[in-house]
Amino acid sequence: MLNPLVNVDDVKIPDIQLIRDVNKHLLRGHRWIFADCFDGKTPSGLAVLKSRNDSIAIGLVQADTQMRFRVLCLMEEPYVRANNLPLTLRVWSETQLSRAIALRINFRSEMTNSFRLVNGEGDGMPGLTIDIYDNTAVIKHDHPVCERFYNHHGIAAFIQKEMPYIENVYYKRRNDEEVKGIDIVGKLPAEVIFKENGSFFASNIRDAAKTGFFLDQRDNRKLIGQFSKDKTVLNLFSYTAGFSIFAAHGGASEVTSVDIAKAAIIAAERNFEVNNLKTKHNAIADDAFAYIDEQIKNKVKWDLVITDPPSFAPNQKAVETATAAYTKVFTNSLKLVKGNGMFAASSCSSHISTEMFLNICREAFSKTRKKGTLVYLGGQPFDHPYPLAMDELRYLKFALFRVD
Repeated sequence: MLNPLVNVDDVKIPDIQLIRDVNKHLLRGHRWIFADCFDGKTPSGLAVLKSRNDSIAIGLVQADTQMRFRVLCLMEEPYVRANNLPLTLRVWSETQLSRAIALRINFRSEMTNSFRLVNGEGDGMPGLTIDIYDNTAVIKHDHPVCERFYNHHGIAAFIQKEMPYIENVYYKRRNDEEVKGIDIVGKLPAEVIFKENGSFFASNIRDAAKTGFFLDQRDNRKLIGQFSKDKTVLNLFSYTAGFSIFAAHGGASEVTSVDIAKAAIIAAERNFEVNNLKTKHNAIADDAFAYIDEQIKNKVKWDLVITDPPSFAPNQKAVETATAAYTKVFTNSLKLVKGNGMFAASSCSSHISTEMFLNICREAFSKTRKKGTLVYLGGQPFDHPYPLAMDELRYLKFALFRVD
């Protein structure tokens, strides 16, 4: 039998007592319970959720966050084995990981060998992210309690059994940690080259953002390629030039990528190199906000402008400030679009809803006294699923407009 996918022993785990009725909330499929539903302190780690005298769920306590309890499974679900927590969590974890793999089993192809294998709550495994880059799997967590709960060696063995082409499994920690990551299986190469919709990308996974790349924009990058033929394209907040690569493959006459991180711009140039692209590429390491202001002053314009800034709303309190920031950067970006050109706007802020995002876009068009036609409204791809009851996990918004 393979190693278990989670770390749990036979000792009694603590209870965490609710002071509010959240049964309907949980039965609809929501998997988060916030701090105001509890009274008193409970240490971080595995716990049983109790409502009065009834045990209703098993989950993880995050004592240092407002999102206090993350549900693994409800007591009424088929994974539960009476009085046997280790067996319950073994059945639960193996079932969830098997289902995640089954959802994506036919996705790998000659054109695309990079995708998200496990998307946290969207695959029933809170706090766990696993991304695949060709023959390399990268494991990452969003909280220390999840790092301790999941058994990385067990997960690696399970993945290799079901996906024999995986040669390396790397556990990636935060970039500010002294030890950035650990080789679980094999050895992570200095550079991993993978494929997305026919384009190649190179990533220094150890030092790159997230797990190594922003896989969630896959469908939207492909779309940009379909609208780039013979156009001049400006990619703002470009990171390693994902949109730029697809614009160039789509036949753009000239592409400009702008990002404040010099390392990202060096990686962008490397991505043009591995694709053997001859399109003129202006790779600029500069603050995108300052760059926009300078180009407005110089009256420089492009046929297609893409603005995909980092999240401006890390929490609910930041929404008002973030709304103003998005409105300003989209407004100024629109000033760089030629008449009858196109504008792509994106937000990865989960606290900015789709309707809020579209209202921000409407305000940006209004401020520039331009009219916009919505050509496409998209978000995260199928390998980034989320529970229907948790609309807050529908975080990515992407809109392509014709500027009239």
